[in-house]
Parts: sequence; structure tokens; C-alpha cells
Amino acid sequence: MDAAASPSPASAPRPRVSVGMPAYNAEQTIRGSLDALLAQTLADFELIVSDNASTDGTWAIIGEYAARDPRIVAIRQPKNIGANGNYSAVFRRARAPFFKWASSNDWCAPTLLERCVERLEQDASIVLAAPRTRLFSGTIDQFAEYERDYAFMQEHPAERFVSVGKMLALNNILNGVIRTEALARTRLIEHYVGADVILIGHLALLGKLAQVDEPLFYRRMDRETATQLMSAEALHRHHYPVRTRQALFPAWRRVGGWLNAVFSSRLPASDAAAALSWTLRNAYWSMPALGRDLLDAAAYVVRR
Repeated sequence: MDAAASPSPASAPRPRVSVGMPAYNAEQTIRGSLDALLAQTLADFELIVSDNASTDGTWAIIGEYAARDPRIVAIRQPKNIGANGNYSAVFRRARAPFFKWASSNDWCAPTLLERCVERLEQDASIVLAAPRTRLFSGTIDQFAEYERDYAFMQEHPAERFVSVGKMLALNNILNGVIRTEALARTRLIEHYVGADVILIGHLALLGKLAQVDEPLFYRRMDRETATQLMSAEALHRHHYPVRTRQALFPAWRRVGGWLNAVFSSRLPASDAAAALSWTLRNAYWSMPALGRDLLDAAAYVVRR
């Protein structure tokens, strides 16, 4: 095993939901996030918390909570594997038919799991159900309604896919509840900026993405926790804690991610053609970034 972990008993019954919480240097916020999850009205879940080699008191807090609640599986990565790597790590430990990612900075209303699972169980064509979002930066009672959460319920997979690519801004929908079998068909969240949006696009090819019309997800928005507000340098460290070749060619990796989503989804010919057409146009629009990647790679080789 590549990480220290509290075991999940092999004889333990399969939970209804697996919740995965990646965490890094979150000692100021993680207690509130954990308390909100442990107070869910749907209590039949496991909570997989992965500490990404934090340098503050995060791991001690996780251990404290795991000691008093058997639903918590505590994992400590021996080294920082990047934010996206840690998101993928918690899913790989999941055992339930439904899965939810939960940030160590955000807050979930008590009925979030219950309402989202209800929506999924009502309609087998839905692979993800997410509530509406409220944004906050101090305490959760100081929030603003977020007006750009969307459902992607079109009948044709290509229409959903293109809509995700065009419309998704803050990726709040990632914090909904997802069918585990659908998520297992994707590449999860790969190691480049924007991989989380591509994941949602891939899921949209596999099924409908529904919205629960209640504001049950509270997202913290400050420079320490929200990637949208980080400096370019901080964002790079967030994804690549160690400067290696893995950081090269991010724009090319994004293009490859979109293409993989299309080709691996086994779409009808008409949907595959429509999705591929948008993907290739998107690659064309990305030409400046693709060119910068080549220059950055050349500079990396020279520095080596």
C-alpha cells in the first residue's frame, strides 16, 4: 500500500454511499466539513479521508475523528501527490454504489446525501445529481447564491457533452453524488488544470446530470482554498507540488482528455461525430496554449 490507512473491515457491510474527502493543510476548516458530513440524514455511508502529506495539524484532526466514528477511513499519503491525485485516490478506496467528493473546506447541508441519492434512484438514466450552490468566504451564514449551476438533461449524449464544455464555470456539480459504476469508466481527475471539467464532460456522455433544486452545497471562496482565486504560482503548486515532467504539456493533455472521453464512451455514430466535431474545434481554439506548451517543454529541457 502506498499510503498509511485505517482499514475497512472485509466483513463490513457495503455502505449506501462512499464519501471521499481529499485534504491538505486544512486544519482551519476540516472540522466543520467533517461535522457537516457526519450529521447527514442519510447516515449509511463511509467517509474516506486522505491527508496529502500535510505539514500542519490536519492528520491529527483526521485521526481524532476516525477514532470516534467507525465510518471514517483515514489515509495518509507518504508524499504530496497533487490535488488531483488525491481526489482520485479517495475514489479508488470507495465500496458503495454511489460516490461523493467532499472538500475539506466546504460545508454540506444535512440533507444533501439524502436528496441526491433520492434523485438518482428515481431515474436510472441519471449518473450524477447535485444541489444548487451557495458561496461563502467567512462563515456559512454569510453566503451569496450562485446563479450558474446547471443540469445537463438533454436526451442526446453529445448535446450534454458540448453544453458542459460551453457552460460549466465553477465546477460545483463535481460535489454532487455520482454513480460509482459510471465514474469507474472514466480516467477520474488527471494531473492537469481543467481535468475536473473534462471528467464532468465524460460523465455527461455516460448519462444525464441532474440538479436537486435546493441550495445544499456551501462552497468556500477565498485565496487559500478556491483555485479560481489562486495566483498562477499557487495554482501550479496545487497541481504539481514537485516540478517534474508531469507538469509539461497541460494544454495537450486537456485536448487528449476530451478526445479520450469521446472515444471511450461507445457512443452511437451520430453522437460520436457531434462530440468529436466540438472537441476538434476546441483544440483549434487552444492553438496558442498548445504552442506555449511546446516552448515550455523546450525551456524545461534546456534547464535540465
